[in-house]
Amino acid sequence: MVLALLLAGCGISNPVVDDAKVREATELHFGSPLLPIDVGPVVLSGDHAIADWTQGDYGGRALFERNGAGWILLLCSGDSVRRAANLERAGVPPFNAAAMADQLVKEERDLPPERLARLKRFVGTAADHQRYLRRLAAEAAQRSGVSSP
Repeated sequence: MVLALLLAGCGISNPVVDDAKVREATELHFGSPLLPIDVGPVVLSGDHAIADWTQGDYGGRALFERNGAGWILLLCSGDSVRRAANLERAGVPPFNAAAMADQLVKEERDLPPERLARLKRFVGTAADHQRYLRRLAAEAAQRSGVSSP
């Protein structure tokens, strides 16, 4: 653990630190006090990462890119992020795209079927996550009989 902290301070990539930072970035983008978020698995290759997340009855996969400011959200989608060709279209280098697509399939094999079903509910590709969160809040409020903002 000490080595991980030392490497993080030197600007050297560290999978343990990167995993934690991607999880944190996912929670910042999609987290809501109304609907807790569950993040994982996270797969990393080079300066790119994919984080699976579920929230209530929904979920998705977030694609991140590391730059000088940290891990930046590029897009969110459902099953389309599992394909290397789609990752390449989003700007991920071919080697990293193939590695992440393969690793994600392996990591998701152990997920419960109901969680995989929630990950598939994210249809299309989104960049407007605030609208998505408002829709989730409105649906949750509608189910509970409370009006939402």
